[in-house]
Amino acid sequence: MQLSDSEIIIAIVIVFGIAFTMFIMWFLDIVTRVPTEEREYLDKPQGLFLLLWMPIHLVAFYISPFISKAKSDQLIKQLKMSGMDYVLLPHHVVSAQLIFSFFFGFMSWFLLGMIDYSPMYAIFGFLFGFIYPQMYLKDKVKKRTNAFLKELPFFLDMITLCVESGLNFNGALQQAVLKGPKGVVRSELSRVLREIKAGKVRVDALRQIATRIDDISVRNLVASIVQAESMGMSLGPILRIQSDQRRTERFLRAEKIAMEAPVKMLFPLVAFIFPCTFVVIGFPVYAMMKGILN
Repeated sequence: MQLSDSEIIIAIVIVFGIAFTMFIMWFLDIVTRVPTEEREYLDKPQGLFLLLWMPIHLVAFYISPFISKAKSDQLIKQLKMSGMDYVLLPHHVVSAQLIFSFFFGFMSWFLLGMIDYSPMYAIFGFLFGFIYPQMYLKDKVKKRTNAFLKELPFFLDMITLCVESGLNFNGALQQAVLKGPKGVVRSELSRVLREIKAGKVRVDALRQIATRIDDISVRNLVASIVQAESMGMSLGPILRIQSDQRRTERFLRAEKIAMEAPVKMLFPLVAFIFPCTFVVIGFPVYAMMKGILN
């Protein structure tokens, strides 16, 4: 028995309708299995993470069992150093790599198709999306470290004055947090105080700063404070010496950056400014010589 064209179309529509319904039911089942996110003690994501947070959270739930412990520990350390450990978890970062790769890849493919370029170049969008979360965290680590080193001498002066005026070290930290300007150092000192109140030993809480701010000057500062406390020495003179050293190091870093500026300006000078200058100078000469020859 041969079916008519209308019957074939109806059968195809029914098959596609059943397939689409099954797909929707399967997708809803996947979504409903994901538990509600508990962010009571976590901060709100920012930027592109906030825009794509729903698919990131969805994928993170299903890929978290497949992330190795070594990878998870590496991401935890990186999140602590970037100050994002109260915003993202390790499986969120891996999930963001997958979601961003598809997002940037699709956008690249769509835009290249609009301007009649080969969609094969969209592979660069996939690669950029995959490495974007790591680039974001590394940039956060760099900015946070620089901000901490820049603000540190001022807070050390405040703590030194409080200690020399008779307060104990915990009280000096409390005053620095209350009176100091907002920034990375204030948030780190506030975190130290919270950890001490939660029961952590003060020495261990201070050592965690050196873990989150991976810089030799911070490690030296923490080691000096820990050694002074273990030997029962007065903290005032040690903190004042450390403050002077950190201020000198800050000046030397600024001097180094200033000396690197001419070298960094060399490439744009040769690649962009010199050719434009030669065109501006050479065009009148070329026009003049052409007029004389004609």
